[in-house]
Amino acid sequence: MKKLNTATIVCILLLVWCNNESCFARKQPVKIIFDTDMLTDPEDVNALCLLHAFADAGEAEILACVANGHEHYRASGAVIDVVNTFYHRPGIPVGTYKGNYTNKRSTYTFVLRDKFPHDAPDDDALPNALDIYRQTLSRQPDNSVTIVSVGFLLNLHDLLESKPDKVCEMDGKELVRKKVRELVVMGGKYPEGREYNFYFGGVASSAKYVTEHWPDEIPVIFSGYEIGERIISGKKYKTQLPECPLRSALENAYDAINQGRESWDETAVIYAVRGSSYQGREYWKLQSEGSVFIDCCDGSNKWISSPDRNQYYLIESMPPDSLAAMMEEFILKSINNALKK
Repeated sequence: MKKLNTATIVCILLLVWCNNESCFARKQPVKIIFDTDMLTDPEDVNALCLLHAFADAGEAEILACVANGHEHYRASGAVIDVVNTFYHRPGIPVGTYKGNYTNKRSTYTFVLRDKFPHDAPDDDALPNALDIYRQTLSRQPDNSVTIVSVGFLLNLHDLLESKPDKVCEMDGKELVRKKVRELVVMGGKYPEGREYNFYFGGVASSAKYVTEHWPDEIPVIFSGYEIGERIISGKKYKTQLPECPLRSALENAYDAINQGRESWDETAVIYAVRGSSYQGREYWKLQSEGSVFIDCCDGSNKWISSPDRNQYYLIESMPPDSLAAMMEEFILKSINNALKK
């Protein structure tokens, strides 16, 4: 029998090691639509900065960003565009929610809008988030887009109910089924509880509709309140973060520049780009059996064993402090690089 040389053996071992879904799942930049309630919490700015950091590293491609609430100063879209412009990606499409929803008064959106460069008009004059969704999805390869929802599910409700139009001959569910790879949602509390994104201002019915009518062929991963609550990021930002949109947001909301802030939305971004593990480090485990049930009256949720749908929720694995430190370092590096360009 002919012996194999060392190079051949190494190649075979590498092929065997990589012959699994986790190795190949994210070898190309993940195509992302970012759906955010850029309203009162500065962690939405942190999450968008983190997404840009992944894009800078070649791990993500940001296709579009949409806001999923109504902000009193009508500056949610402007803040999104401020961050995109800061990271030298001013051309990313931005849309805003056009349906009925209670206004939220922000302490930081108008500050960023008036302080940093951007060219976005008020939210009312920006494109409808639904149109951005349909246009963006229709132009992408099949089964290629990851949607990251870190706020209310209002835009996704509209998307699922949308009809064929001049942009795309498919209705919303068909479009999702054909173009979306997975949906990652920061929402709910697991295995049961009540969380802001599923109940505030009457959004419970939309949360229930999306979770029950999302096509079962497309997986939905939930990052719950209990995951981000323990990951306090930004403690080092006070001394290490230069002047930038993120610093201004943290200085103007929740005293986050001094105390840090829980990292709910950021966990959804990390999972969307890197999955539950990366380079041998396990971030989370996944609950893979069952599905979420949402009470349409109060927005409370619980995980039920039946029906067993294509839904999952994250379970803590990596120590929260380690995940926070990794995220802080990554974001600081990306911001310093953006300032040098």
